[in-house]
Amino acid sequence: MGWFSSKKKEPGFNVPANMSPIEAVTHLCAAIQLADGQADFEERESWMGAITELFPEFSEERADRFLNEANQALGQKSGPEKMNYIIDVLNRIKTLLSPEQLQILGPKIAELIEADGIVMTAEMEIAKLVESQLGISISVNEDL
Repeated sequence: MGWFSSKKKEPGFNVPANMSPIEAVTHLCAAIQLADGQADFEERESWMGAITELFPEFSEERADRFLNEANQALGQKSGPEKMNYIIDVLNRIKTLLSPEQLQILGPKIAELIEADGIVMTAEMEIAKLVESQLGISISVNEDL
C-alpha cells in the first residue's frame, strides 16, 4: 500500500536544529562555496583549515560526509529557501559555538570567500548575513 502514500521521505541528514557544531559550520561553509555556482579545491582547503582550527579533534571522514550532505541539502533549495536555511544554520552556530570560536570563524569565512581569488556578490551577501546574525566582523578584500 506504500505506492500511494503521501508521506514525504525524510532527508538523510540533520536539520539545522539538530546539527553538531562541525556539521553546522560545514553547512555554512558549503553555502559560501556554492554561492558562486561551484566549489573548487582552494575553497575546500580553506574549509578544511577552518574546521581544523575550530575543532582540532575532528574526524576527516565525518567532516567530508557533512560537506556532501550540505551540498545535497543546499542543492535542493531555491534562493529564498536557501537563505532561510542559512539563517537556521547560523542560529544553530550561535547556540553551539563559544565566543572564542565565533571570533575565529570571522577570519576563516573571509579566507573562504577569498580562496578562489574572486569575491562574488552572493558570497558577500552571506558574509553580511553572518555578521548580522552572529555579531562578528568579516573583513574581505573585495578587490580580488
